[in-house]
Amino acid sequence: MLNVAEPKTEPVMNFGGAAAGFGLVGALVQAGVNSSHTSTYTTKIATGKVVFAPTVADGVMDRLTADGYQVVKLDGQDAKLSADGKSDDYSGIHTDADAIMNVSISTMGYVSPPESAMFVPWVVVRARILDAKTKQDMYFKTYACGYDIKSNSVHVDSDATYSYGTFGSLEENFDQSVEGLQSCEKNIVAAIGKDLVRNQ
Repeated sequence: MLNVAEPKTEPVMNFGGAAAGFGLVGALVQAGVNSSHTSTYTTKIATGKVVFAPTVADGVMDRLTADGYQVVKLDGQDAKLSADGKSDDYSGIHTDADAIMNVSISTMGYVSPPESAMFVPWVVVRARILDAKTKQDMYFKTYACGYDIKSNSVHVDSDATYSYGTFGSLEENFDQSVEGLQSCEKNIVAAIGKDLVRNQ
């Protein structure tokens, strides 16, 4: 199993903000608000030294180990970006294992969807297993918890407890909001574990 990297930012986006309803100017105003909220929340995450990767990495390893898989961390080995800039290149990964698992956090934050005034968790995790020799996909799924990205993904419900009517409320309940993101991670880990259980 390859290392799981920490997300670089924790976006807070309002896709249905009032300003967005006023054409191009409104859209630009909303984009500025989203950028400001993202910066504020990301800074709070960094200041609080909050980490998200271990919840996914350890959770997946524990699930697979409990199910009888022998899992080893490939420390120091990472997939590189392919020349086309669109996919991962695993040609530099070397292991005696039968397969390589790459779990990555694509998005970790909060979003207010177009059809809702509430900010809900927005956690997207990709899980991929490749044949170690051929580097061909054996398993590849995208999981989205909270906000449904509706894009070739498996939707996982988030706990309604972690919903906030305004960015101010999200900020005031910062510790709880972090719990909401970690709760989504655990729900996704459970979904991955269920998907990969042996002898289904």
